[in-house]
Amino acid sequence: MTSILALAVALGWLVDHLPGFAQGTAPPFDLADPKVIGEGSQLFQQTCTGYCHGKEGGPSRAPKLRGQKLERGYVYGRIAKGSPNGMPAFEGRLPNDKIWELVAYVLSLSNAEDK
Repeated sequence: MTSILALAVALGWLVDHLPGFAQGTAPPFDLADPKVIGEGSQLFQQTCTGYCHGKEGGPSRAPKLRGQKLERGYVYGRIAKGSPNGMPAFEGRLPNDKIWELVAYVLSLSNAEDK
């Protein structure tokens, strides 16, 4: 069982670091804009909270997002392409601007502390 878990983690890392995995178009707006972050927060609560991520990016079945220092390209790629470890791909399910709103919200959580 431990071997399977180690293999899954290694494959997840490998996919995350393949050339082109985190490529996306440039954001169509300022990711630090409070309005954009607010839109991303609402979408996150509707789409990501509950089964996978905890409320406001806290820990749950998926890793916590609060307090994490993540690169915008990585976050975009993870949301758009999904993860071999279970996260679904949202590319084709959400418009590009909505994915960027989610990126803005997730990046805004980098300075948030767990309550």
